Amino acid sequence: MSTSSPDLVIVGAGAAGLAAARAARAAGVETVLLEATPRIGGRAWTETRTFGVPWDRGCHWLHSADINPFTPLADAYGFSYRSGRVPWKTFRAGAWLSDADESAADVAIDATMERIIAAGNVGDDRPLSHFASGDATWVGMFETSVHAEWGFGLDSVSTLDVARYHDTHHNWPVREGYGALVARHNVDVDVTLATPVTRIEWSGKRAVVHTPAGNLDAAAVLVTVSTGVLGAGTIEFDPPLPAWKLAAIEAVPLGRDNKAAFHVRGGLPDVDGQLSADIPFGPASSISVHVHPFETELVSLYLGEPTAAQLEELDPREAIAALVEAVVAVFGSELRDRIGASTITAWGKEPYVLGAYAATRPGLAHLRHDLATSIENRLYFAGEATSPEFFTTCHGAHLSGIAAVSEIRDHLQQLAR
Repeated sequence: MSTSSPDLVIVGAGAAGLAAARAARAAGVETVLLEATPRIGGRAWTETRTFGVPWDRGCHWLHSADINPFTPLADAYGFSYRSGRVPWKTFRAGAWLSDADESAADVAIDATMERIIAAGNVGDDRPLSHFASGDATWVGMFETSVHAEWGFGLDSVSTLDVARYHDTHHNWPVREGYGALVARHNVDVDVTLATPVTRIEWSGKRAVVHTPAGNLDAAAVLVTVSTGVLGAGTIEFDPPLPAWKLAAIEAVPLGRDNKAAFHVRGGLPDVDGQLSADIPFGPASSISVHVHPFETELVSLYLGEPTAAQLEELDPREAIAALVEAVVAVFGSELRDRIGASTITAWGKEPYVLGAYAATRPGLAHLRHDLATSIENRLYFAGEATSPEFFTTCHGAHLSGIAAVSEIRDHLQQLAR
């Protein structure tokens, strides 16, 4: 640690903490950034060891890419992304849906989303399931997309949350990896790794941050860990957080989403180029599959709740085997003998994450605002869950860190007068 008495201590070097550290440095605020794990990025994590090519274990898409601050950064650093769409197909009852059936399902889903957003825009805060009724095929497809995008089922996602989310519908995957982009942008940020914060005392004139490597005192502390970590009590607060903050943390829990991938030697012979598909997994759920992403021989799978939580309870080899069987059932048994390297995430069991991303419980969407509200000009909060319109995204976390430092800087300037 560079100093034991900085102006600001930032807890967590995910996208929010890294952006906050950069903003604090630019503002001349003396800062220490602490990260519990041996790496930066949080849920932005690209690895190349498994397949020899970049594969994002966490976030992968430049959501709302036309206004996403990471898009010009990708251009500046020489990263590439795909802005066009790939073919999308749905497999049900032993066959691919026809183009006509696929189109009809899209129309029904779009109409449902319009009703949900209209309800949210007038303050109607209820579960999405209230609006999803009709043909089982399109309802199942809609539920799969909600599982993947929110980490929860239709009963647990708020119409008000959906309406407030700012989506320009330009969502572009990063070839070299989103996690790698976050790491590249923050390569010059000073981070103290493998140093978990265990306790924060915040009742005095300066807060005291406890770690196994020693304590720091600071004028302000910015906490950027997930609501999963906050809710689990991984960090002790002394005095305890006020009831209104605890209520906000409980109202915006982390859902379960995971990813898996395996290499198919020679690729899938009947798939020309890239393909995204919704395929069955078990008798009552489905998963999203991306075949040959960026012209590789990979099959990448997106596992939403409840599948993600179920597979987390299995040995990773058993989970991969179950996923291979789901793919084989659709694309042919000859693939089974050509499966090579594989990997699967378990974000719900990562002790310093404990989930995917945050969605407010129906009826409690108004409490998301309280997550970002500071406490007595001593404790500040940032992260994707605190973003007013870009929650669940890496750039939402990034922007929240910058916004928090702006507030902290103003307070520190007042103290200096």
